[in-house]
Amino acid sequence: MKIDSKPLRYAHAEGHTDVCYTEDGRHIITCGHDGDVRIWVDIEDDDPNSHCVGESALAVCFKDKRLYVATDNHAVQAYTFPAFDKDGIITRFTAPVTQIMSSSKIEALGCSSENMEAKICSLEGGAPLFVMSEHKGPVLSIAICPHMKYASTACGDGALRVYDIDTQKIVKEITCIPKINTFYAAKVLGRMDFEPIEGKYLAYPNNRDVTLLDTESWGQRMTFTHSSIKCAISQCLFSPCGQYLAGSTVAGQIAVWEVQSGTCMGIVEHPTSHNVSALAWNPKGNGVLAYCDVAGQLGMLVNCYGKDSSRIGDDAADDVEMIERDDDNDLDNIIENYESDDDNAISLEKLKNETLGLGGGSELEDSRPQSRALPPPPSAVPAQPPFQPSSTPVHLEHRYMCWNDVGIVRCHTGENGESSIDVEFHDSNLHHGINLNNYLNHTVASLSTNILALACETPSKVVCISLVGSSKEWSVSLPGAEEVRCVAAGGALAVATSARLLRLYTPLGTQRQVISLPGPIVALAAFNTTVLAVYHHTDPGITDQHLAMDIIAINGRQVRSKTVLVPLTSGSKLAWLGTSDVGSPCTYDSTGILRLYDVASGIWIPICDTSTHSKGVSDSWFIVSVSEPTQTVRAILCRGSAYPLTVPKPIVTELPIQIPLCELESEKTQYEEQLVRWAHTTADVDVKVARETSLKLFALACRSEIEQRALELMELLKDSRLVPLAAKYASRLGRVHLADKLASLAEAWQAEATEAAEQQTHFHQLDSQETYDVTSTDHDLNASLIIPQKTAKKPEVAPIKPVPIKSSPGGARNPFKKQHDASKSVQSPLTLTDRALVEVHSTASDVSENSDPLKPLDGETFVDWFSRNKPALEQQNPELTPSELTRHCVRTFKNIQSKNGSNSENGQKRKLEDDVNDSPVTSAPKQSKLSAFAFQKKT
Repeated sequence: MKIDSKPLRYAHAEGHTDVCYTEDGRHIITCGHDGDVRIWVDIEDDDPNSHCVGESALAVCFKDKRLYVATDNHAVQAYTFPAFDKDGIITRFTAPVTQIMSSSKIEALGCSSENMEAKICSLEGGAPLFVMSEHKGPVLSIAICPHMKYASTACGDGALRVYDIDTQKIVKEITCIPKINTFYAAKVLGRMDFEPIEGKYLAYPNNRDVTLLDTESWGQRMTFTHSSIKCAISQCLFSPCGQYLAGSTVAGQIAVWEVQSGTCMGIVEHPTSHNVSALAWNPKGNGVLAYCDVAGQLGMLVNCYGKDSSRIGDDAADDVEMIERDDDNDLDNIIENYESDDDNAISLEKLKNETLGLGGGSELEDSRPQSRALPPPPSAVPAQPPFQPSSTPVHLEHRYMCWNDVGIVRCHTGENGESSIDVEFHDSNLHHGINLNNYLNHTVASLSTNILALACETPSKVVCISLVGSSKEWSVSLPGAEEVRCVAAGGALAVATSARLLRLYTPLGTQRQVISLPGPIVALAAFNTTVLAVYHHTDPGITDQHLAMDIIAINGRQVRSKTVLVPLTSGSKLAWLGTSDVGSPCTYDSTGILRLYDVASGIWIPICDTSTHSKGVSDSWFIVSVSEPTQTVRAILCRGSAYPLTVPKPIVTELPIQIPLCELESEKTQYEEQLVRWAHTTADVDVKVARETSLKLFALACRSEIEQRALELMELLKDSRLVPLAAKYASRLGRVHLADKLASLAEAWQAEATEAAEQQTHFHQLDSQETYDVTSTDHDLNASLIIPQKTAKKPEVAPIKPVPIKSSPGGARNPFKKQHDASKSVQSPLTLTDRALVEVHSTASDVSENSDPLKPLDGETFVDWFSRNKPALEQQNPELTPSELTRHCVRTFKNIQSKNGSNSENGQKRKLEDDVNDSPVTSAPKQSKLSAFAFQKKT
């Protein structure tokens, strides 16, 4: 029989309207934008009972003789029925409640809200049973399976998520919902439904289809559609018996399908083509379907099962109940008289079907998947889609297309669909602001000091504006069906496409290179002529994304690349990709961990945990830039959201870079963290500050009476100026053995000098054979930890060697030494003496020209003098062994020093401020760490 539609009735004011049935199916309950709840005996009821609950009511649900209404104060209010007295508040949200659902087999309420949360609540209120807060947009709908095993939500961020209620984890995530930023702007509500009998299927709308998933394997079982459906389906709903499925479109079409066969029972067109906002089956199972639209009208469909609904009414239901009641005794007798063993199990369903003669269960059982001997394989997390770093989602009306250390690119979309782009530069001397009409609907953008790059998907076109000299614009269209996924602007322009190609352009539009990527692109970043491309190198695992990064350097006509794996926190996704202001690659994941890749050592280092700087659980940080010289991360705090607002303009906060060592609250760890951080980053720190920190850490080890740790620290630092100071400090504390061991370090380092030079030559040969090695071949293996070799300007100079500790008291007197009372003791092991501070801050004087090559320079130590003149000394004394040559050179150095001392003026003093000229622990300020990619001619 054909589906018939009853005439529409005015129910509420224009706006979102909801509808439900009482459990006995005798009353229809509606609520609407006018804040009223109306109780209808039938659709033809001319005088329904009306109750005002507030200014608006978005959702209503009936369960166990109680009525649950979503009121305008963002709460779920319970009412008695039919007296309609307030009966407590079930739960509260911070934004409007979008749906309330339950069923006859569920002893709980499912509630979704615009505040990006969904809850499963007890019918009596109190703390929620389960809170789903992983959403990044308004939650449009919620569904719960009849066994309370799974729950599903549809969110405005575009994802449909399925949760395991027991483990409270996501087991399935599908992208099928149009992205919106508010519930009131949603046309597709994405309302899904579980099969109401066993919960073996989940039906959800997917564009113009309704897809049926198997809840055991989460594989697609069937798809329902019809040629008459010309627009997106908004919601779907199983009938009470689970054999029929209804769906409605945004244009008011309502279709009913038979689940087993997939046959469409019929499609009904809405008289005014308004979007259907709610569907409700009559619990009597008589094939009656009530619905409401966004115009506030109430409608009804009958004969939805293909049979006359009037004949499947109360009488038929009572007859079925009477037959079941009469035959229950017969069934009990059969079960009692049936003698079974373990090999013969009784099927109650089969006995009922055979006794009652129903015979309808076999077809349903045949349509369901049979149990497998092996459990289904665990499903992997969905692959992370490509995104543009430092941008906000495309569906927002006002969004950031790019925010970095150069400037801000915003996109504004009006109600009429017109879009504009404005560019703001942090440094107005670089370029004036730009305002563009976004007539091509650009969705991605990247900004550097040279280029403003814009790209759109349809048509797939890249537009670039040169910021150097006179502004000139050029554009390029991608061939065929190739679409832009990501862009990155630096000293060159990089474009990643859907064909897994990376296209490189010069700033003025010359096509530079086309590179094939090993996997789907995730994000792009650029620094000068170096491009970072992150992609999926394998399929995602059960919890993790498997990402890799290609570091691609362009030098003239040549291109070289190095591939490194990208570490992520378990279960997280990549949230930001960029470089520091000196060119170190940086990544930021969704759990708040910022990592830096040290190109010289080839390791990833966690440098900041932004979650420790957040006050609320729902707060997040939006990364803008990373600065190594100042050791800070510039970021924006987003309270209760994942992205910053465009109005008012958010404030950029500077977070300190900190290596997550253990026990960071202790003084020892704080000094250790500084040394490790300065060794792997280009910190703007003077050598004197690093030496003071090292001495303080040495003093802590001495105070803790751990001499081996103090000695180990000096061996690790390898700084010639710290060894004598540490030895004198240990002597003052009465630790003679430690002072003697420190004195022997100079001789040990001197013996290792020749061996280290040979090893360095060997490593140089190995490095020259590695084509894609990014480390410098001039790197000194014996470089100091607090004075990184990457800062040295003259790699040919020998590394710093310690000064031998003289046991005789006849050494040169320090004019800054103060006389202390012998009876006065040291106040604290960490209190450095004036003499120690003077020697820590002092450096070698400027090197002057010397006609005599063997004459020591001013302030030059024996090790430096010996390293500088060793080739000449070996030529002069070829008959001496290395140890004899060393002893001979010590005597020669002392004789030359004594001669020079007699000719020098006595009592000359140095000013402290003239000696503090140590260079900061930093590389060339304008030189990139990625400059290690520079091509060198191999010998």
